[in-house]
This record gives sequence, C-alpha cells and structure tokens, in this order.
Amino acid sequence: MIARLVRDGTAVARSDSTLHDLFPVAASAAEALRDWILREQVTRTVEVGLGYGISALHICEGLLENSARESHHVVRDPYQATRFSDCGLQFLDEAGVREMVEHHAEKSEIVLPRLLDEARSFDLAFVDGNHRFDGVFVDLFYLGRLVRKGGIVSSTTTSCPASHARRRSSPRTWAGPWKKSRPRTTCTSGR
Repeated sequence: MIARLVRDGTAVARSDSTLHDLFPVAASAAEALRDWILREQVTRTVEVGLGYGISALHICEGLLENSARESHHVVRDPYQATRFSDCGLQFLDEAGVREMVEHHAEKSEIVLPRLLDEARSFDLAFVDGNHRFDGVFVDLFYLGRLVRKGGIVSSTTTSCPASHARRRSSPRTWAGPWKKSRPRTTCTSGR
C-alpha cells in the first residue's frame, strides 16, 4: 500500500471521487518512525495530523511487526473529511489496519487534554499538524504529559527546530537518547 501511494503520487477519494495529489511525509522520516517503533518495542502511539496517512501507515506497519496484541494508534485530524476527503482513513482501511486506529476529528486543544483526563499514556508521539508556533506549543505541551518517561516525541515542524525529536526523561525536561541525565534536544531531520 505504502509503495503504491508513494509511487503513484495521486489517489482518488472514495468519499467524493476527487483526485488528490499526495504530499506524504518524506519516505525516510516515515521509515525512521517505523524503525523507532521496532527498536523500542512500541505498542501505543499517538499522531497529530493524519493527512493522507503515509506516516500512519508506517506507524501501523511497525506496530504490526512488533506483534503486540495491545498495539494501538491514536490519530487526531479535524480536517480529514474536509481537506483530505477522508483519504487517510481510506488508505488505512485499504491496508487492513483501520481497526487498530482511533481517529479523533477535533483540534489538539480539545483532544489532547481529553486523552490526559482519561489517563492515557503513549510510547511514541508524532507531530505533523498545525505548524504555527501556538499549535506546536499546544501539541508539545500535552504530548509531554501523555508520552511515558523514556518515550519518544517526533515532529516535522521546521519552524521550531527544538521540536524535531526528543526522548521524554521527566515531566518537564527532554533528553537525547545518549544522555538521559541532562536535558537535550535532538534534531533527526538533518536540517
């Protein structure tokens, strides 16, 4: 499924028959997410921004390869129906992984506090939603509380270099995977 979407670069939405030019997360970034999931034996993930679902497909691929029965992916995208004609959900369905994905069609400032109130916890978070400072701030604020100690938060946001990738070491500090004792930020995008 992933290879076909990346190769074709376009897809027709089942919901309204519109043709969409796909602009997926860079293949290397999505593959890095999958590799992190495999290496860290991740079973619970959360994603901000589903879009066309390329990163979600890689995340689900990693979760399935881990063979954990409790594997679950939560995704938040209020524009899935309107901007993306439900293509992300369609591709997850076509790939046979839709049942392991919990979709919320609301904004971060609504969904993430609710997940926190429900005492949800995640091993890995991927942020590719609102790229403005205030949106990234809200995402990282809540994800810092939702991702377990030692978990991973990764972001595609380039306007805020400090938000690329972090390993959560305590409720208020971030540390690179090589030094958990002191706060450090790691940029994995090569920029």
